Amino acid sequence: MSKERSPNYSAVSLVVLAVLAVIAAIYLLKPILVPIALAILLTTLLSPLTTLLRKILPVGQIGAAALLFLLATFLGLYIASLTAESFVQALDSLPADIDRLVGRISARISDTIREQPYLRGILPAPRTIDELGDANRTLVVEKLSNGVMDLTTWLVQGFIVLVLALFLLAESEMLMPKLVRFFAPTPGDAILAGRALGDLTRQIRAYLVARTLINLGVGIVFAFCLTFMNVKFPIVLGLFAALTNFIPYVGQIFGGGLPALITLGQHESLGDALIVLSIYLAIVGVEGYIVTPYVMGRSLDLNGTTVLIACLFWGFLWGMIGLVLAMPITVSLKLLFQNVPELHRWAELMSYHWQSPDPKLIEDALRAPPDNPDCPGPPGVEATVGRV
Repeated sequence: MSKERSPNYSAVSLVVLAVLAVIAAIYLLKPILVPIALAILLTTLLSPLTTLLRKILPVGQIGAAALLFLLATFLGLYIASLTAESFVQALDSLPADIDRLVGRISARISDTIREQPYLRGILPAPRTIDELGDANRTLVVEKLSNGVMDLTTWLVQGFIVLVLALFLLAESEMLMPKLVRFFAPTPGDAILAGRALGDLTRQIRAYLVARTLINLGVGIVFAFCLTFMNVKFPIVLGLFAALTNFIPYVGQIFGGGLPALITLGQHESLGDALIVLSIYLAIVGVEGYIVTPYVMGRSLDLNGTTVLIACLFWGFLWGMIGLVLAMPITVSLKLLFQNVPELHRWAELMSYHWQSPDPKLIEDALRAPPDNPDCPGPPGVEATVGRV
């Protein structure tokens, strides 16, 4: 009996070691894999724009990619200049705001304890509030100074990502057939793989474009509301809200908490801070319960356990950028699993509603000729294999 079980134990051990090796490689190769992942996502987002530019302007694939590269570079430099200006302004104003706010809170607690001595054991000591204020002021100054110094590194990394995206956009028509032939060398398999890859690419692009536009809408509306309330740094805080909205659960806490704290420090009014927080919660609520379900349907059909594990996994491996990329990567993997019959059980495990279809229906759908010759995917594949 032990002889029969030993091969199974060996196979399981090899699988565990292989998984650990892949995780270690992802962690150690972060400086290489993060720009590649960002470039692939950016290429997926910008690919429809290259097609549009080729229809409008007399340019080819390379010309359209170069034009988008220039536009993205100017936009990135503009955002970086706004961020740097906001960091410099914050270094000048936030420490004073913190000191003024801490002083008011400490004085208010001192007056309350003087008038109501029995609250001395319940309320924090004014000295403790002053010490916390000093510590927070030092922490804020340190973080802002590091942000200004790291801005050059971010610019270099962003430029590398844009260059990679430029080459992917310019050579996509050449790389896609090569990629299909690499994984499916026989002609019959290549046709099926090409259709499945085209269908998968469209699904991932639809998700990424919709998610990005929705988050940008959240940031723009929130920035407009902050401007109306005379809160400093509205554009940067709006971009911060849009970026953190990519992160489930935890992102919304930071996206609304930071502007509320900044408002409290600037206006010294708890009411204004609560108004900002309420506005953010209202925007996120409308986005989460109305806009996203209407626009994206069930494309984000992930159960809560998968979402939390994905955030923990990618956040541990790649830090903050891993948290931002956790959902795009996880959704892309789920859509990939839905389009590969051998991986359907993983897609079903990650999903909340999706179930594995009948294998015979998938095979018939893949082998059916497409109605539209310009469309690489046959009719019914999206509905059978996994609808976005």
